[in-house]
Amino acid sequence: MKRVFFLLIGILIMCVACQDDFVESENAVATKSSKFEKTKTHQIKGWMQIIPDEAAGRFQCETFGPPYDMCASGWEAGHVNILGKFIQEQSTYTKLYCELMMTPEGPVVYNEVSLDLLLATGERVYMLGFAWINPATGEVTGHGDYTGGTGRFEGITGTAQILNGVVLPEGGLYWDAEGFITLEIK
Repeated sequence: MKRVFFLLIGILIMCVACQDDFVESENAVATKSSKFEKTKTHQIKGWMQIIPDEAAGRFQCETFGPPYDMCASGWEAGHVNILGKFIQEQSTYTKLYCELMMTPEGPVVYNEVSLDLLLATGERVYMLGFAWINPATGEVTGHGDYTGGTGRFEGITGTAQILNGVVLPEGGLYWDAEGFITLEIK
């Protein structure tokens, strides 16, 4: 009986001694779990439309030949699940860069724009847009990167692809958008 008792005490001492190697501090556990609990990724789908402001001035594009310019700014209309409807009159884009380049398929205009979208909830979402416009076919491709926001969209990140993008007859652009956003949970 004495041997069993000493054997159990020895096992208990060994378990307690080995336990420190596997136990993480409370701060480490809290930090790890809080990192995983504070963000959530959502799939997004919707549509967007660029409406150029012809009175806002022109933006001179880099080009391989004669001068080429486009509208410097305008408005953004649209609706994306999770985000909701954009208030067109207060959702704007500003051209940051454009370049007319020749590709094997013909001329393509590469655009970089910054977007400031006011949502129907009163919150804002900020994006950078990268689009390739084929003036010959009217096809638009590219993507938009979410860079921040206000309210529940503060800290938003993610990307939306431009699908079925076209140049509209009046000069604007239209496309369907699909992608993913990550939101911080507060």
